[in-house]
Parts: sequence; C-alpha cells; structure tokens
Amino acid sequence: MLSLLDIKKLSIRGPEILVKDSDFFINRGEMVGLFGRSGSGKSVFSFFLIGLLNRSVFSFSAERAFVNSLNFSFDLVRGNFNWNDFRKKHISMVFQDPSTSLNPTMICGKQLKEACFHVPKKERFNYCLSLLEDVGITNPLKTFYSFPHQLSGGQKQRVVIAIALAPNPSLLIADEPTTSLDPSTQRSVLDLIVRLKKTRSFGVVLISHNLELVQYYFDRTYIFENKFFYSSESDFGKNYINSINSILNRIKSRKQSKNKNFYKLFNKKKLNFGFFKAVNISVSFLKNGVLFYALKNICFDFFSGDCLGVVGGSGSGKTTLGRVICGIEKNFSGSFLLPPYFSTKEKSIQMVYQDPFSSFNPKKTVGDSVSEIIVLSKTNYSLFELFDFVSLKRNYCDKYPHELSGGEKQRVSIARVLASNPSVIVFDESLSALDLKTQFLIMDLIRFINKKLRISVVFISHDINSVYSLCNKIIVLKDGSIIDSFKTEKLFSEKRHLFTKSLICDSNFL
Repeated sequence: MLSLLDIKKLSIRGPEILVKDSDFFINRGEMVGLFGRSGSGKSVFSFFLIGLLNRSVFSFSAERAFVNSLNFSFDLVRGNFNWNDFRKKHISMVFQDPSTSLNPTMICGKQLKEACFHVPKKERFNYCLSLLEDVGITNPLKTFYSFPHQLSGGQKQRVVIAIALAPNPSLLIADEPTTSLDPSTQRSVLDLIVRLKKTRSFGVVLISHNLELVQYYFDRTYIFENKFFYSSESDFGKNYINSINSILNRIKSRKQSKNKNFYKLFNKKKLNFGFFKAVNISVSFLKNGVLFYALKNICFDFFSGDCLGVVGGSGSGKTTLGRVICGIEKNFSGSFLLPPYFSTKEKSIQMVYQDPFSSFNPKKTVGDSVSEIIVLSKTNYSLFELFDFVSLKRNYCDKYPHELSGGEKQRVSIARVLASNPSVIVFDESLSALDLKTQFLIMDLIRFINKKLRISVVFISHDINSVYSLCNKIIVLKDGSIIDSFKTEKLFSEKRHLFTKSLICDSNFL
C-alpha cells in the first residue's frame, strides 16, 4: 500500500543546502510531528510540500517525492499537475499566525465560502456553519458574520482550520498552529485536529518547536536537525531528546556576563523609581449597538524592580491592557498614578511585541532601527554597547530582519527598547514563537534587566510556567476582568480561583 506522503532522499537548496538526502513518509489517517529549533528550516519544508517555494531561488531533487491520493499521484519535485488544483483538492495548510492568514476586510464566512467551491452554491451557507461547529465554534452564525479583528486568537485559529478542512484534503499541514494560543486553547485546537483526523481520515504533518507537545499528540515524530530528518526512535533521536533536557538545565543555572560600563550607566537612573498604580482602567467598544468591555475596572500596582505577570486565555484582554499601559491604546477610562519623574507614560514605558519581525522595517538594517531610537530618545548609549548587552555580535548591526532567527530578532527588539532608557518594559507574549532553548535564553536576559538594572517588567503571557519563573506578582485576567491577584509564591494556594487552577493543570506544570 502506497504512503499518503512518500519522500525519499529529498534535498532542498537555496543560498545554502537546507534539507539533505532525507526521507519522510506519512500513511493515510496518521498524525506525524516534525520537531526542530527556531530557524532550523521546518517552515521551508512545509512550503515545499504545498508548492510555495520560489523555484527561481530554490532547487529540489529527490529519488521520489509523491502525494498519493485515491487514483492520483502528484510529484512534488516536478509538479506533474496544476499546483492550484492540487492545493484545492488534495492538500491544505494551517499557518502559524491566523491574523495574517485571514483577510481583515472580509467577514470570516465569506472567506470560508471561497474554500467550499466543490459544494453547490445553495448549500454553502449551511456547509460553512457545520464546519464552524465541527471546529468547536460555540456561535457559528455570529462568527460567520464577524471580521477577523472581532475574534480572539483561538477563534481565528479555528476559522483558519475550518477553511483548511473545507475542501476535504487528503493531507493537512499545520505549521506551529498553537504557539500564540493559551494552554487551554492549545489543547482544544490539537484535540480538535486529532478528532477530525479520525472522522475524516486525512494525514497530518504538525510542525512545532514544542517537543513535549509533539511527543504527546502524535503517532510518530521526526526531529529536523543539521539538514536531516531523524526518527525520534533512532539512536540520534533519543540522544537528541536527552540532550535538550540537559541543555535547558545548564541554561537555567547559567549566569550571563554583561557590559559593566553599560550596567553602571543604566543603573544610575533606576534608583529613583517609585510607585506605579492603575486605578479602574476600562476599555469599551460599541459592537453592533451593544457596549462591549475589553477591560473592566482593572486595578494593580507595582514598584521599582517588580516583575508583574499578566496571565489569561485568548481574548481575555491581556494585549489590550499592555497597549493601555504603554499609551498605545488611548480609548480608556480610569487613571494612572505615576512616579514624579516620569515625563510621559509613552516615553518611560516601552513594549516588546510578540512578533519581532512585524515590528521592524524590512528595508532597514536592525542596527539602523536601534540607532534611530537612540537619536529620537537623545540617550548616550552606543549601538555596539546595546548589541553587546543583549549578547549579539557587532556585525549583526549590518543585517536585515529577514537574516536573523526569531530569537535574534527578539534580542534586537530588546536592545531597541533599552535604547530609549525606559523605566518599565512590557513584554507582550514575547516568547511564544520561540523554541524552548531560545525561550530560556531570552528569559535569562529579561531576568537580568529586571533584577540588575532595576527596570520594572510587565510580563504578559499565556504560559504560566514562564510567568512563575520570572515574576514576583501575578494577576489573572478573564473576560476583561482581574479574577485573581497574588504574590507568585502563593500560586499553589487552595485559595486560587478555579480558572487559575485550570491554567496550571493545562500547562503541564513542572
């Protein structure tokens, strides 16, 4: 019996060799995980499978590389069939960021209808509603008529999955589909894919940098390392998994050395930071004639050197709160009590965003982007000092954003924020798209900034593990309200809210 996806000795070459003489196969109805570090080339492989690599830049060779459906075989290297027809009928993809996968100017239902070309026009509306129900949308009709910005991250990802499943594909490729979701939504989305895979009998390739997740959900696992695919059951795979755990332990205990002159220069100003307090912060929107609260009567406070963790599910209001704190979102009621020397909230508080790539100008080098902030903020730091501080080589100043890995871009984002000499930094889901090793390295940097430079940190995350590791205070958001607030050492108290306890349970807390 032919495999659904049958690849033998595949090589992919761009400016350099990305995949070398590797084998990969999937049987119908099988769920296969592909694990690899950030920047290892996992997404390049997924783009090859769906035919999105530019053939004027990339070249391919293989002994064989076929997708075999009923009475049909498609050659992925030679393209013996129309790629658009192949993508319509046989293969679908769920991308990492649902916000960039959906058209912001169209309601979700219209975008879903476009993928239902095989269904008679009169039946498409009901078919779309049934698809939305299948992917766990509780109010399909409301979601059908909603624009993407009116949905939470989890809801948008479910809509994207519905669009991918609409043509009944034989093979579904999911590229990091849960990295921006809270643990509860991650599990529900993956449980959904498992359930639909069983009922519809399609094959799944799920790409992730979360090894624990890959091992838990999949029938088989490949590890992508050094341009080769290795089975997790091979000697290399077993040794690799063991090495990851030992590396993480070393990273946790490692003390980074920083530029001492920069530390002294930065630390002079931070000794004066006093009290920061938010009082009854509310953000409301008028939606279809109904007043909707994104935040409702939020109150919290922190002092110099505190690290405040903000935890919650998708759509709970975490990002909105971060934007209000930074002065980006101005449509709010309530007040802030600021230290006397804060010139303005916008100048003294800065944000590191979830997706570092979208926060850079792709036409400028990252060095130019950081230098621009030094000039605008009139600080006396040098570009090389900042790059040294975030542990980047000085020659990285001349690189463009697309030439850096996710972790490197996030380090440059932190250097750019430090260039403005802030008193408070808001990190908005700034680790979610990074592999575990890179996450710990960035956490180590954030911890140094918080503890040694005495810069207060507001750390927004859906991962309560990282919040527990970094923060000394935690607030838990749900539906725009604070439902729990406590010091970190009280996390496991019996007094915790049921929702907080569910977050701990869903996070596989170690």
